Amino acid sequence: QPPLSILQYSDSRSLCEVCAHCHRFCGSLGSALRRCLEAAGSDRLEDFVDDPQVLTELEAAEWQLRGRVSCEHGCGAVFCSSECAEAGKREGWHRILCAELSPEKRQVWKCFKLYAARHHEQFVAAAQVIAEIICLVKYSGVELFEAMAYFSRFMKMSWLNMVCLPSKSMCEAGPSRGKLAEMAKGRRERRLQVMLASLELLVTILWDEEWSELLTLDYYSNLVGQFSLSNVWVQIEHPLSDSLKEQMKDAEFSRRFKPLLSACRAAAKQVKAQANGEERAEEEQSEPGEERGNKGKQLASEEESAASKGTPDDDLWQLPRFEGSALYPCVALSNHSCRPNFTMRYADGCLADMVALRDVAAGEELNLAYVSPNLELPERVATLWRNWGFVCTCKKCQDEVMIRAVQSSESVAGSSAGGYPTDLPAGIKLSPAGVAAAMSAREEKAAAEKRALLAAEEGPDSSDDEDADNSEDDDSSESDASTEEEYEGGVDAARNSPFSGPFGPTGVPNSVKSIEAAMAEMMAAMAEDEAG
Repeated sequence: QPPLSILQYSDSRSLCEVCAHCHRFCGSLGSALRRCLEAAGSDRLEDFVDDPQVLTELEAAEWQLRGRVSCEHGCGAVFCSSECAEAGKREGWHRILCAELSPEKRQVWKCFKLYAARHHEQFVAAAQVIAEIICLVKYSGVELFEAMAYFSRFMKMSWLNMVCLPSKSMCEAGPSRGKLAEMAKGRRERRLQVMLASLELLVTILWDEEWSELLTLDYYSNLVGQFSLSNVWVQIEHPLSDSLKEQMKDAEFSRRFKPLLSACRAAAKQVKAQANGEERAEEEQSEPGEERGNKGKQLASEEESAASKGTPDDDLWQLPRFEGSALYPCVALSNHSCRPNFTMRYADGCLADMVALRDVAAGEELNLAYVSPNLELPERVATLWRNWGFVCTCKKCQDEVMIRAVQSSESVAGSSAGGYPTDLPAGIKLSPAGVAAAMSAREEKAAAEKRALLAAEEGPDSSDDEDADNSEDDDSSESDASTEEEYEGGVDAARNSPFSGPFGPTGVPNSVKSIEAAMAEMMAAMAEDEAG
């Protein structure tokens, strides 16, 4: 599946070139190495080889991917062929944001991209989608609102409201009072200023009365928010990396080009480090915890930097890869599971393949892991809740919660009675849910035996029985009154009390109480970590 929208991160774009139309890698090995040195402002290729004539080998047919055609208007876009360059003039965002613009408005578009790189790169993705919509309406006869709905039909909310607050999900409604409300208001106002400035530049470029419904703050902010919630981080290795690594086994080739490749690798690391440093400086100037939409890119850079400290020599021959953010309907429409049945694989051209991880039955829902299933339960729960606003209830999470509840009961009880049953028939093994049920049954049985023993010790006494009856009546009336008061909300109250029914308590097993307590402790620990 091709992407509905794709944005190559600015540092990746400075290190490797992909076609603005078909998203495939462009150029040759020579142009890829030259790109790295130019991005870091370093020396020429000729300065790192003994004989400049050997550089012609890097342009040989075996090192050629495709052609490289620069945009004739100087917008910075490159194409892999003249056919793609002509297609870019006829269709898509490039026609609207470059080919048909006046020279003055092209300068404004450059300013827009620089501003987005400084504040939030998804502004560029939103501008490109808006340009795609304009192109569809003007030249393909598509209705405006139909095109707008087609590109904004996925999970979304206004980016203005997706502020990061301690102990709050980004998808959660902001507090209405208190210090957190003041913090949320300040961060939203800052985002509003940033977004209005970018929208003003975009309106300067594209304004026409026909697009008044399209160039609104509401639609623009919802597009950016949609990208934050529904896009996926895409990484594609350079197609020539494997061939280069194999060729470096040749001693003569290695002798001639190893200094050049070392210099290119150092230049790529410098560009990554510079991009990381600028982002961290911006974060220090902004409010603590403010989400900037580049988390995936930052993690990639940090991981690469950490890996390079002890990098084996083979990694020297890895050319810079493509890194970006893309919107694929097959991903955006898939629900999460910590036991997914498919994953994504990306190929040259940013085409996405859905790859089954196991046999999938007919009619079975396809689920994708939004976060790594290898993370510990608290980290998975915290990340999903913080970024997407839900608590996962898949079978893996339920089983792990049950196991934690059982282990907690074992430590409290201090005996095998609170843990896994030891008197089961040979060959029988209980699931975590079965263990919890067995624990509950044993606790209820022990309580019943205790009540029977107390009743036998007290003996039959009519006066006592009468008092007991009166006491039970009083307790019953008090219980009914408290139940009425607590559950007069009916179904609404039940939604906030997951272990009670809509008409009152249903007799909660102790095992379930343990699970509830474990979840409460986990959420409290998450809140303390964020507050700290």
